Amino acid sequence: MSGKSMERLDSLLSNLNERHRNALQWFIDHAGEEHPWPKPIFGLKERTLLASKAKGIYKPTWSRYALSVRQSLGSHYPDREPILRKDGTWFFSYFQENEDPSARDTEYTNRGLLECLRDRVPVGVMRQTSKASTARYQVWGVASVAGWDGGYFFLEGFNPDGYARSRGPIGEIEILAEKQMLIGIENGEFDPINVIDGRERSVAQIIRRRGQPQFRQKLLEIYEGRCTISECDAIEALEAAHISPYRGPETNHPTNGLLLRADLHTLFDLGLLAIDCVSLSIILHSTLMHSQYRELVDRRLRLPLNPKFRPSLEALKLHHEWSGL
Repeated sequence: MSGKSMERLDSLLSNLNERHRNALQWFIDHAGEEHPWPKPIFGLKERTLLASKAKGIYKPTWSRYALSVRQSLGSHYPDREPILRKDGTWFFSYFQENEDPSARDTEYTNRGLLECLRDRVPVGVMRQTSKASTARYQVWGVASVAGWDGGYFFLEGFNPDGYARSRGPIGEIEILAEKQMLIGIENGEFDPINVIDGRERSVAQIIRRRGQPQFRQKLLEIYEGRCTISECDAIEALEAAHISPYRGPETNHPTNGLLLRADLHTLFDLGLLAIDCVSLSIILHSTLMHSQYRELVDRRLRLPLNPKFRPSLEALKLHHEWSGL
């Protein structure tokens, strides 16, 4: 696990009350097992349910936090298959309650998971494996709520040693990268003779990466042809980065853009680099602190001279939250 930022389960559990710890302990003790619907557990004074049959996200009345999430077979929600890593950690993309991402906060269950995200409170996870007369569920254990994006809550699962990957978009990026890798494999084997087609694809990728021509040209103008972080003035290496992801022409507004050197654009899109919306200074992921990029820490953005073109503070705030930094 060297080089990876990890969270310790015992340190997160120590912040919870006894009732909450005992409920999560059931998921820890039964991780990797299949069970019928879990029975309530009993403390000295209370009976505690572990999941809800009414809703996939269970937020008990006695806590502001969600306690567990459940995936059902045949659900209309687009949950994705968990990713199990070699170190025993795992990642699960779990869709919120309510199919409309913009309506996330209208559901008390979603708000309970957001509280878990904010305060680093783990949740139990189980997935239905059988719809027979007695439904059965695989217990995955407990996970940290690592982030939210586009309707999905991202859950970083703890391995048997009690470690999980740290919060942030690492798991989301892994899923997207795996999807692109499969597309690449399906497109066929490497053909060294077909140089022209390969070169054309490479150039097309560079053009797309630089951003739409009008959007990039505007950013080149307002940032005077210099990277807003590094001040690199090699025009060929500068790209138009969207702060909030591209979702149509309206997101091409200059205040939703930064002119970045290509490598910094990549780090920004991967959530390994973010910008504090108050100080406008650079924040780096811990994995980059021993690299050449460490000299960027606390460096302030170089802003456009015209205030009306300065980057949106709200967009920077949302990107910072998504990055988990």
